Amino acid sequence: MFSYNTPKWTYRISKRHLSIFFTAAFVLMLIPMLVIGFYDFPSADDFSMALETHQKFVETGSVFQACLASLKKAWLVYSQYEGYFFSIIITNICPSAFSESIYFLTPFIILGMLIFGVLYFFDALFVRVWKLDKDLTNVAAMVTLILMIQSLPKGGLRVEAFYWYSGAINYTFTFGMAFFWLGLLMRCVYDEDEKAKKRKLFWATFWGFWMGGANYLTALELAIISVLVLFIMVMTKKGIFKTEKPWKNIWIPAVVNLIGFACSCFTPGNLVRSEETQHVGAVKSILLSIYSTFDMMTNDMARWELWVALVLLLPIFWAMAAGIKHRFEHPFMFVLFSFLLVSSNMVPPFYAVGNIGAGRLKALGWMEFVVMLVLTLFYLTVWARQHIESKVAAQEDRLSVTSSLIVATCLGFLIFGAGISIIPDHDYFSGTSALYALTDGSAVTYRLENMERLEILRDDNIRDAELPEHSVHPDLLFYWDVTYDKSEWVNTATATYYDKDTVVLIKD
Repeated sequence: MFSYNTPKWTYRISKRHLSIFFTAAFVLMLIPMLVIGFYDFPSADDFSMALETHQKFVETGSVFQACLASLKKAWLVYSQYEGYFFSIIITNICPSAFSESIYFLTPFIILGMLIFGVLYFFDALFVRVWKLDKDLTNVAAMVTLILMIQSLPKGGLRVEAFYWYSGAINYTFTFGMAFFWLGLLMRCVYDEDEKAKKRKLFWATFWGFWMGGANYLTALELAIISVLVLFIMVMTKKGIFKTEKPWKNIWIPAVVNLIGFACSCFTPGNLVRSEETQHVGAVKSILLSIYSTFDMMTNDMARWELWVALVLLLPIFWAMAAGIKHRFEHPFMFVLFSFLLVSSNMVPPFYAVGNIGAGRLKALGWMEFVVMLVLTLFYLTVWARQHIESKVAAQEDRLSVTSSLIVATCLGFLIFGAGISIIPDHDYFSGTSALYALTDGSAVTYRLENMERLEILRDDNIRDAELPEHSVHPDLLFYWDVTYDKSEWVNTATATYYDKDTVVLIKD
């Protein structure tokens, strides 16, 4: 045998520096995704849903009148076709209805709401409720957002989640608003300022109703949480459950949210749409959603960086667990709750149309899966530490040597793995897909070709518009094009939007 000495890791990573590092990394990866938005262009439902808004704006030049037209269209759709009223309203107010030149706002609006909602939720839960370290909370939030946005698989999911307004505003935007609403609920109880509590209660009640009318994936989950809030309050009043602070008045936004959800579900419009689609029964929808959580999320969508990032979060959560004063005693129940909540996210599309094939639906399922996976890891880590250590350790400004080594190793693995993944597949991450589309000229080409099309569509002398086929199809920008058949709905919707007799695609 032989002996040898190797350098030992002795450095302890500063929590503040780690927070700054992950914030900088997140921002750097986000920048190309926002820049490529300037090459974005409306398509498909952007022309049909925002038609009345666009026509009224062209006719009057008034934003106010256009918004009124969007509300009238929302009522028409709500009463005759679909029940999720809040999603319909915001879908009708598409930026391109006022000018195609401001469609670049789409990723700013969508990603802005998603990021704000997740950060607001993490701050409410970890800092306001559990009084944990702000820097480590920010690290956890940044890692979660990176996984939600950058690790979202390609193949149509990213464009529908962030760049196609009609799909993104309906699903991703309201999903971000759901986190904001949950953060408001927690602040109604755990804010120290009584006036601030009242303000949060007002806004939680106001937005609770509208979130009941969001897309059914998000609305169903919030309805489940509202029922859970009411259940906990009843159990607390009976003395079965105990809470650190009384959940006074929080039942109001929960009830209002359920009222909004009921208004969304029980509308004649849903009956009309159900006759046009092939849906499955409620029990089968639940079983399919449970299976899909295993199959689609873990087998098809989860990649190596997700599991490495979770390992990286282990020492972060271990350090945060030192500040937890509450006992986490039900790991099995929380794991089951997380899994079923993710599964409930998929029940509405199975019930409504019998599948979850649309990219925006898969994207929403993925983002929900990531958040609940992170929260489950936190719960299990706290539970493990509380059972291993009898005394609560003091919180420090730096991670331990062992924790620092784990974080550094995982970071090195992530950086190396990202490099060897990007080289053969430039679209591996959302940010690199945007960066390469900007540098190889495909984003510019796509924008220029759309401008050429726009000249044809705006030419009043042309009644039958012939649009040349795109030579490039950037993964983040291209969603759905008009076809060679002028009778297709996307062709007729585009023709009506630009006041043409026909619109057809031709080979260039």
